[in-house]
Amino acid sequence: MAVDKLPTGRMIRAARALVGMEQLDLARAIGVDRRTVSRLEADTEIPINPLKIATYRKMRDALEKHGVIFLYRSKAHGEGVALKD
Repeated sequence: MAVDKLPTGRMIRAARALVGMEQLDLARAIGVDRRTVSRLEADTEIPINPLKIATYRKMRDALEKHGVIFLYRSKAHGEGVALKD
């Protein structure tokens, strides 16, 4: 990935649902408390805090390992998630 894009909280929540993963499962996979995942999924602000950014990256990477593709907003489509074939 040329640009290190971060998924939104809504994208993380949708990705978890797509692969059948609970917040606790994702939290354990990246070494944070479940409440952290819950808070970041509900967050609507673009993260500027380095710790938040690092946690979003960890969530993105963990979900990508489960086959999730993050579709970032573009002129052609809105944001979303899909599974690799």
